Amino acid sequence: MNLIHYYREQFIELKSQFEPNWEEDPLYKFGYRWNAITKNMYKEFFLITQMQDEPLCLMYVIELPEKYKKTNISEVVKNVSSSYELSMYYNSEKILLASCISIENLQQTSLGFLNQARGEIIDLVFSAIQLKDM
Repeated sequence: MNLIHYYREQFIELKSQFEPNWEEDPLYKFGYRWNAITKNMYKEFFLITQMQDEPLCLMYVIELPEKYKKTNISEVVKNVSSSYELSMYYNSEKILLASCISIENLQQTSLGFLNQARGEIIDLVFSAIQLKDM
């Protein structure tokens, strides 16, 4: 069994015991991706992915609604210190915040990473300040 399959099996086992609301996306082509099935306004994704000649990475991504474009979230993300690689992506309707770690630096289970990354990102999201229109 190679590493990507090992981490997939680990996540499947852990999510079934502790977070069964994750559903695997069978159409994802760059490794494995799960979508959290929740009733809140935030969409969550967990990915195990590997690009050509790159180490295997685990990613936690949260999709924020457009209203966060009127906050200082980009400044908050830019100035934060994290043990993970943080990225922010804008498009016309939403913002994606991503936390990524190479398995070479991973010191916990896949679900442990997901929960720690989620906690860090939630802290960032809720420390963002609504900006006034000028």
